[in-house]
Amino acid sequence: MIFMATQWIPYHKSNEWFNAFKEVQGKFPAFIKKWQTFAIPDEDRGVKGYNIIMVEKGNADEALIEISKLFTPFWKIEGFSMKIEPVFAMKDALKVIGKSL
Repeated sequence: MIFMATQWIPYHKSNEWFNAFKEVQGKFPAFIKKWQTFAIPDEDRGVKGYNIIMVEKGNADEALIEISKLFTPFWKIEGFSMKIEPVFAMKDALKVIGKSL
């Protein structure tokens, strides 16, 4: 299972974001196989972050709970917002249309 967590943080709150990031960095349960974070300026909304989170098969429910817990320090930052979505790997997306590579 793959989750994508998208987050926005106001530009002037970057120090608060960094402190929250240090608090949770590396505190992933074993069933989270890989977590990559990317960021880009997002006009008036601030910094937009993309978190691509790879989870071991069969652990989606537990992972969603743990991912949400890892984001709780950020919720204290005024103006922070986020969403979490499940996403398909390309090979699984192709299965939806009856194709394979």
